[in-house]
Amino acid sequence: MSLAMRDIGERLNQNQRKTKKRNYKITKKTYLCFCYKRSQQSVKNIMKLILIFFATFLFALQINAQQLQHVSPEEVGMSSKRLLQADGIIEQAIRNKEIPGAVLAVVKDGKMAYLKAYGNKQVFPSSIPMDVNTVFDLASITKPVATAISVMILVERGQLRFVDKVNLFIPNFKGWTDKNGKKDIRVIDLMTHTSGLPPYAPVAQLEKERVTSRPDQIIEYIANVKRDFEPQTDFQYSCLNYITLQRIIETITKQSLRTFAKENIYDILGMTHTDYLPSGETLARTAPTERMKDGIVLKGTVHDPLARVMNLGISGNAGLFSDANDLAILVAALQNNGEYNGKRILSPLGVKTMRTVPRATKTIGRTPGWDIFTPYASNNGDLFGPNTYGHTGYTGTSITIDPDANTAVILLTNRAHPNDGGEVIRLRSLIANVVAASIIELEIKTSETIADRPPKDAGTHKYHDHYYKRLVEFKSEKPINSKDIVMLGNSITEAGGDWAQTMGNKNIRNRGISGDNANGVYDRLNEILKGKPKKIFLMIGINDISQHHPSDYIVNNISEIIEKIRVNSPKTRLYLQSILPINESFGQYTRLSGKSAQVVEVNSKLEALARNWNITYIDLFPLFTEPGTNMLRVNLTGDGLHLTHEGYEIWRRELKKYL
Repeated sequence: MSLAMRDIGERLNQNQRKTKKRNYKITKKTYLCFCYKRSQQSVKNIMKLILIFFATFLFALQINAQQLQHVSPEEVGMSSKRLLQADGIIEQAIRNKEIPGAVLAVVKDGKMAYLKAYGNKQVFPSSIPMDVNTVFDLASITKPVATAISVMILVERGQLRFVDKVNLFIPNFKGWTDKNGKKDIRVIDLMTHTSGLPPYAPVAQLEKERVTSRPDQIIEYIANVKRDFEPQTDFQYSCLNYITLQRIIETITKQSLRTFAKENIYDILGMTHTDYLPSGETLARTAPTERMKDGIVLKGTVHDPLARVMNLGISGNAGLFSDANDLAILVAALQNNGEYNGKRILSPLGVKTMRTVPRATKTIGRTPGWDIFTPYASNNGDLFGPNTYGHTGYTGTSITIDPDANTAVILLTNRAHPNDGGEVIRLRSLIANVVAASIIELEIKTSETIADRPPKDAGTHKYHDHYYKRLVEFKSEKPINSKDIVMLGNSITEAGGDWAQTMGNKNIRNRGISGDNANGVYDRLNEILKGKPKKIFLMIGINDISQHHPSDYIVNNISEIIEKIRVNSPKTRLYLQSILPINESFGQYTRLSGKSAQVVEVNSKLEALARNWNITYIDLFPLFTEPGTNMLRVNLTGDGLHLTHEGYEIWRRELKKYL
């Protein structure tokens, strides 16, 4: 019994004892009234304790379910403008009927730099839009994410060796035999697909046999099936390798693969929607896969026949379900030497071993769990480095990790829905190339002034690195002059890219900096105002709101920006734009949770501020909201904050009225 329940019982017993002691002093009527009141009070006390218990429980769950920190691409040295090209590629694939929908996540330096959903997660029997929290049937990504990592954990614990013979754990497991003799199949051969086992098993044929245990049946089949080549002499991708590894894991641990992986990987990292046989909320979030011959659409049931029929949904080759947020956490842990948020699943050397091709099979290109340069590694693209590793899944999933660039691409599609007819091989490579090309290295020029450089006091910057890099960029451009029109703001302005080209006016200058707030704009005004620009379009404040500043404080800081412009460049025409709406349903920016009302409040105060200063106020807010709400329209954003191409078109059309 839990401590909380014992406490409830003890308090109830105390109340009952107190009631009994007082019974002899009171009349029957008083007694009944008294008991009623006491029972009511007991119920209240119990309810309070139960509420406290569940509140504590839910709080613990929330702590465990921490997602990666979401940042703008620029904050981790990537280009938002270049990443937007991925949107067009995926949307074209959807129009071409290659996939119904997708979720793309980019992890850079252990942070979520890009997370977007596209298309639909279901198109039959009805259409349901894709969202970033959609859970996918990972198919063969199960191999590294469940099976291989579990094997590595056992190796680190001294319970298993790569060179161990398989028949040490499965006694009747046959090795390779030819005229030259025999050669045993070992654990490392299974992990690198160099065992010689056939690619698959005849599920329909095996299903006809009457047996007491399907999992035992498939292991018996694998143990005795004809081997195709001598171990370590060739490569053949085989699901049978990882089903065999599953049996080894379960033999050593006396647990199912599902339980072992959950307890030793997913629960530790807080991957709350990663599991076999999904149920509850995870099942509700799951994208369906194929419509079967009987008309049933698989949802939450693994698509792979070996895993579904022979291993009853829990298999070493397939069967795991997860979402982009959970996989991003795992990727961050792998890129941080096996640790995330203070929780460790592997040692640094364990992680390194998993992404290193063994010497004995160095020409083949498979590591113990991952793929580096076999023909199956096209998802790595053309631009990531030679140490890039990853894996794909038949249902349309893939993970690509470049440890040198500290960048990962997680592309999850439901290619197999509804008729197993989609195509993602080329799409994976195209997206990998776009993401790799979005990594921008900015060199600090030696000619810059000390004022342009980040402070060197114990590594603590007043602003983030990207702020100072952008200042250096601005300094390298031609100075602002009296004919120029300045777009001034944060990442929403910066991601607008070449405003001069898209607005058809060569004098427009982009002075947006991702992550900037009112104080940051104020501090960098000198570089702008010394050129006495013709016009300034200012949009700022959403990052101030995310930093939990009060509305009056934010508006006061913006007022100081206006005053500085008026004093230092009185002929400059200033346009104050409203803050754009946000859409909290995306759940990506936790610091903006519950802030929609404050956006409205700040905008109201900004409108009054514009009247007081006699400047033009451009109310963009209603142009972007869902009808009858204060919520950013879903089709205008990919993350609940930043704009899509369509969103920028609306903004540009409105601004052209003031040019």
